[in-house]
Amino acid sequence: MLSRVCNNLVVSIACLALLWRCSIGGPVGARESPLNLTGKCNELARSLLWNVSAVLEMDHLFSGFDCSQQNAEVHLRRQTVSACTPQNSNCAHSAVLNIDENECLQRILEDLHYYRETLRAYSNPELTNSVVWSIDDLLQNCFSVSVMDISPAKVSVDHQKSFQERLQLCKVLKGFNLRTITINRVFNYILSK
Repeated sequence: MLSRVCNNLVVSIACLALLWRCSIGGPVGARESPLNLTGKCNELARSLLWNVSAVLEMDHLFSGFDCSQQNAEVHLRRQTVSACTPQNSNCAHSAVLNIDENECLQRILEDLHYYRETLRAYSNPELTNSVVWSIDDLLQNCFSVSVMDISPAKVSVDHQKSFQERLQLCKVLKGFNLRTITINRVFNYILSK
């Protein structure tokens, strides 16, 4: 009789534990964060920023004009900045800034894919061996994206020949430089919590 009561008690506790675990799962349809954020992600994001900045300093990529004098062209379709802006952004009245981390990180992931494909399309070894490689490293180590998940570039054109294409590369890189600053700030914020 006592062993039967113990068995029932153990089964009941196990069922309650399972029910409790299921009840705290989160809202229906909620996505899990695509990010596996560790201290290494900060290093990888800084490396990406450094590599983008270094490529912008390569004058031979932008022969015929001064890239530093050009405007940045930022990819706005993903709305990363608005998704990563604190919801209570009045800093004077709030000690804690809240951002929707999942939404922000999802936008960053989409931006990284966009810039990766855009820069790969230039078929430039200096871009591929520094900036694109850094994007791949960040995707694989922080966003759980395997090499197999990264689709190949759809367009492969030599963008070195035309003045307009070099000018466009400059503007895209300057925009991506701004975006990598945002990525670094977001990672620093999330990891500092």
